[in-house]
Amino acid sequence: MQKLLLIVLLLIGTNAISQTTKIIRGKVITTNKLDKKSALPGAKIRWVNDANVAVSDVNGKFTIKNENLPDTIKISFTGYETLTYWVTDASQELDFDLKQGNILDGVEVIAKNRGKSIDLISATGVEHIGEDELRKAACCNLSESFETNASVDVNITDAVSGAKKIQMLGLDGVYTQLQWENIPLVRGLSTSYGLSFTPGTWIESIQITKGTGSVVNGYESMAGMINLEIKKPTESERFYVNLYGNKFGRAEVNFHGAQMLNKKWSTMSFIHYSNQLFESDVNNDGFRDMPIGSIIALMNRWSYQGDKMEAKFGVKATYGDKMGGQLKSQPNDVASGLWNAKMNTEHVELFSKTGFYLKNRPSGSIGLISQWKYHHMNNVFGNSSYDGTQKKGYLNVMYGDIIRNTNHNIKTGLSMTVDNYNQVYNDSNFVKTEIVPGAFAEYTYNSLDKLILVLGVRGDYHNLYGPLFAPRFHGKYNFSKRNALRISVGRGYRVPNPYADFMSQMASNRKWIVNPNLTPEDGVTSGITFTQKFLTNDHVSTFSVDYFYTHFLNQLIIDMDVDPNEIHIYNTNSTSFSHSVQAELTIKPYKVLELRGAFKYYNVQATYNNELQQKAFVPKYRVLLNIGYESRNKKWLVDVTGNWVGRKRLPSTATNPEIYQRAEISDDYWLLNSQITYNFKKFSVYIGGENLLNVIQKNAIISSNDPFGTYFDATQIWAPISGANVYIGLHYSLKQKK
Repeated sequence: MQKLLLIVLLLIGTNAISQTTKIIRGKVITTNKLDKKSALPGAKIRWVNDANVAVSDVNGKFTIKNENLPDTIKISFTGYETLTYWVTDASQELDFDLKQGNILDGVEVIAKNRGKSIDLISATGVEHIGEDELRKAACCNLSESFETNASVDVNITDAVSGAKKIQMLGLDGVYTQLQWENIPLVRGLSTSYGLSFTPGTWIESIQITKGTGSVVNGYESMAGMINLEIKKPTESERFYVNLYGNKFGRAEVNFHGAQMLNKKWSTMSFIHYSNQLFESDVNNDGFRDMPIGSIIALMNRWSYQGDKMEAKFGVKATYGDKMGGQLKSQPNDVASGLWNAKMNTEHVELFSKTGFYLKNRPSGSIGLISQWKYHHMNNVFGNSSYDGTQKKGYLNVMYGDIIRNTNHNIKTGLSMTVDNYNQVYNDSNFVKTEIVPGAFAEYTYNSLDKLILVLGVRGDYHNLYGPLFAPRFHGKYNFSKRNALRISVGRGYRVPNPYADFMSQMASNRKWIVNPNLTPEDGVTSGITFTQKFLTNDHVSTFSVDYFYTHFLNQLIIDMDVDPNEIHIYNTNSTSFSHSVQAELTIKPYKVLELRGAFKYYNVQATYNNELQQKAFVPKYRVLLNIGYESRNKKWLVDVTGNWVGRKRLPSTATNPEIYQRAEISDDYWLLNSQITYNFKKFSVYIGGENLLNVIQKNAIISSNDPFGTYFDATQIWAPISGANVYIGLHYSLKQKK
């Protein structure tokens, strides 16, 4: 009897609720000056006394609930007058005709570029690095743009080429997708040296995303994605020049200028020239600490902004000619008996981005990205030589739209990548052509920016390795307007290219033993991130913490533990993983002062020489501390950054003769950098120092006294080799005429 009474009461309660909850349907339109009516998608509909909110769909229609009728309904849309209406009955469908509000000739929005910020809106948790942050360091090229950033680590790859590579989540940079404005940047033959080919003064901002990225950009990101925004003609200086020089003889000059040709067309040109003028050997090992030689990079971009389409296209070109090795050594000078390293690069690239607005679908658009690239490298390391050519074509076609209303968005499209490689290492020739067509779809549910769910899937077919299937998910929830909790999980792949990917390993006399049947790397990365913003004396401060786990189903292993005279490259499906934890706190106690601290823990292990152990050259612990000061009149800028790098496991050299043996664990050390800038009206001068504590790795090159011998190895680098550096520079700019 009690159960029957309970059921009756529940039915009565449910019926009562259904009777009080009313569903109101309607449509939002607008009428232009020619008395032509059209639907208005994206209009916001809300009640005065009820929490329910709705958004009109592509046809202007909406459905909204109310439990408190009668009530006043409000319909609003940016650029239109807000309309209110007293609703007493839900049975009648309502039509609302919004009138355009006052149209302004233009609005100037002025905002302060904070330099670095973590987004609370996007589902992927984007970390923005702006121009203010980039100017905290000399920032001569992309590899030197992360000195004050905790998410990206930059390491020297060897003691002769001067090349640097990034790490994210404790993983090598090959697992991070690098793009500029969603166009591939560092990939294929440019993997080893490509970071040095993008000048820092060209960069407007950098966006960093940890974990797997969007399926729109491809299947390759496992550790994260870095996207650069290059300066644009409509927003950049009419003329800009940067001069730089340091105590080791490195000199640079950068020019760029923008021209507004008319209301629709604009163009911009960039010139970069860098030269290492003379030799230096601070650690007294008889080898140049940095290679001498020059790099020149050019770029010209055009922009068209029409009523129904927009387009960006242009050309990039880079030429680099560097020479490292023993002091006074020269290319092809066999008679001298000196060990020489030569790095020559030629790169030409055409690019375009085109967007079309659909006449009958105001919320829909079609985008097309294309890239055509030629890259040639000719390198010599002692008795070893490498010559490689890559010809690449890339096409990505995307369609984006809403489904019914702006709560539901979809992106879908097709892609095609063609890479032709011709590589010669010593007397072996490797030729291959990779053809990879792909398709993708990504659905986004957005509930007023508070809850965002993104589900994406893409499938690619590789002509050499077959189908590649990459599903990905991102979710974000805001408990309040000042915080965000994010989760992500996704699968990624990477097709190995061992000789180009690990060019620095040629700076040794190790014998390369490469498995001839290499297959694509396959990994799943999942992560959770929490970001909290709060006020400190009315200034925004930020705390963030994240954890990411990458599990490799198949990984390419660079094994230097089997034998110190050999390097083994092979695939493995044995245990291989990466755990990464980062906590970062940024406090702004005063308007003129900002304090930042970050702690990172890496547990990156794989099976080397049949033993599961920490990956070589990856420290378990890192700490970053940064202090930034800007005077109230914005004339003086002072920045100090300290990086503590924990101990690293090093490859075993136990079977070498005792004189050529090295410790299997490195020392920990602090790197201290600082820069002072003074701003005048049209120009600024800066002076700075790097590695001010003068940290130098002793005996960095194994067998430096016998570079053609069996035990020579310049790749065992875990710390700086050139000591403290001091530099000075100048920025000068002329703004666009309004």
